[in-house]
Amino acid sequence: MKKRSYSIFLYPLTVCALILVVFWQQTNTPDPLHFISPKISPAAYPANPANQSHQTNTNPDALRPSIQLHPEDHIHRAPTTQHLDWTVTAEGIRPDGVLKRVYLINGAFLLFLYLTPPTLTTTGLFPGPTIEALSGDNLIINVTNALQDVPFTIHWHGLHIANSMDGVAGVTQCAIPPGSSFIYNVSIPSDQSGTFWYHAHTGLARADGLYGGLVVHAPSGAGVASEGIHDASDGDMLLLIGDWYHQPAEEVMEWYMQPASFGNEPVPDSLLINGAGIFNCSMAVPARPVDCVDHHSMSLPYLHPGDDTYRVRIVNTGSLTGLTITFDNMDVTLIAVDSIAVDPLDAAHPSSLGVLYPGQRMDVLLRRSTSASTDGVSASALRIDLDEEYLAIRHNAPYGFFNGTSWLPQREPRVPVAALDRKLWDENQFGVGVPYSGSGAGDDSPSAEVERDGDSGEQWVDLVVNNLDDGGHPFHLHGHHFYILSTHESRTGWGSFNPFTPSDSTSPSTPKQQYDLSKAMLRDTVYIPRRGHAVLRFKANNPGVWMFHCHILWHLGSGMGMLVDVGYDRRNNTLGDNGGVSGEVCVV
Repeated sequence: MKKRSYSIFLYPLTVCALILVVFWQQTNTPDPLHFISPKISPAAYPANPANQSHQTNTNPDALRPSIQLHPEDHIHRAPTTQHLDWTVTAEGIRPDGVLKRVYLINGAFLLFLYLTPPTLTTTGLFPGPTIEALSGDNLIINVTNALQDVPFTIHWHGLHIANSMDGVAGVTQCAIPPGSSFIYNVSIPSDQSGTFWYHAHTGLARADGLYGGLVVHAPSGAGVASEGIHDASDGDMLLLIGDWYHQPAEEVMEWYMQPASFGNEPVPDSLLINGAGIFNCSMAVPARPVDCVDHHSMSLPYLHPGDDTYRVRIVNTGSLTGLTITFDNMDVTLIAVDSIAVDPLDAAHPSSLGVLYPGQRMDVLLRRSTSASTDGVSASALRIDLDEEYLAIRHNAPYGFFNGTSWLPQREPRVPVAALDRKLWDENQFGVGVPYSGSGAGDDSPSAEVERDGDSGEQWVDLVVNNLDDGGHPFHLHGHHFYILSTHESRTGWGSFNPFTPSDSTSPSTPKQQYDLSKAMLRDTVYIPRRGHAVLRFKANNPGVWMFHCHILWHLGSGMGMLVDVGYDRRNNTLGDNGGVSGEVCVV
């Protein structure tokens, strides 16, 4: 009887103790909502970024690329070839005051323009050098890996280039081993312009600084809506904004994959704007000691006195967090998202631009407010799975986000998604435990094969992504843009999509299957809501094996990605030549 009475008390006490341990761990995890970036004002800081440097143990002269862009050097010339010679190294620098081993690009950049003589510069930069080009330019970039133990590749995010140059290790090329070089031949399509970027696509190197900006200017008189405003603006600037971790990315990923993380993504330590930030050394966690020096200022130039209008290109270079951007004392007009122009619907000019997720870009036009007294830009980082982020969820909807804007009308042929053949729908599904996931569940190498349509060499593809997670995911498709036909978040249940199940318009949890295709948005990155789905449509006209993956680095590193094979000929059971290495073995 005594043993039984002890058991009655012992089991509940053990359970309570475990609950207390879990509660203690959760409450001692920093709340990402309390993470606020420093406010930046130009009045207190120098305006010449070339004179600024990071404080570092090994390289006090590490520089950041200029924030200012120079469209006037490109828009009036003909397409040409740019030769760039990069050497990737790693040194200890203090982007926000905390010493960390960061990747630098030491480059000798030789630019051939028929209007100006070739120029040569040599620097070591974090972020990497900003590439400015013209639509139709050809970039010849010789990348040398001077690291001791880290192979890597470089991906040119958002460009519709040859698959063999896409820079995905194990898919389009083998990673560049230490001591070796690889020449990227990036032919920019003549019909592409806007804001892009490049970053490592091997392991977790992007989180340790291997990224940079890439801006493609449209030629003067090309009729591109978002590019035609350069004549009306006083300047053009690029902001690379993203979360930052003080620990090496490999250590952060190792923690995330442990059971002790409870599946919670690692909270960033800081926020960097063009490679610079401010971290309060007193906020360092004792369990993770850091070498910290307080930085009391940031040298980020902004609007100069007398400037009335500025074009600002913003890229979220982070590993996890969505960003809300606010411009003080400025009227803001959105002009492009993911390099695609948008049309303003009204004259409202809010100062906040909603949520921008990792991998996404947006271009805005800033006009000095008549009541402005000081100018500044601030940003705050938020977790992407918060209930409060309804604007983030709505930003995929036309007429529903960022300054009340609409997407330019869809100009391609349209085929209703409901016109699918049920047999083809069932044959082209895969997933694990997902409603309507078909019989392909458990495939170790998920991929979608796209058959070419007759002699045209292209086909329209509808891609449905169901998300059973309690957090949203920004998914990016390489080599293509896609139309977002629909996104849906369910308040109850899974929110999965099935075009053969009639929708109930009275239920808030039932997806709509009727789309106004004339208002579909063209993007290369889409935010897929939690417990919901996204219906995407793209033209498979760029042959090769392309990645489609979550751009949250910790999710991609743990396997959240798939391949889209464009060029599969089902009739001959052959694969189009993509020039890549998919199916081959890379030496590690």
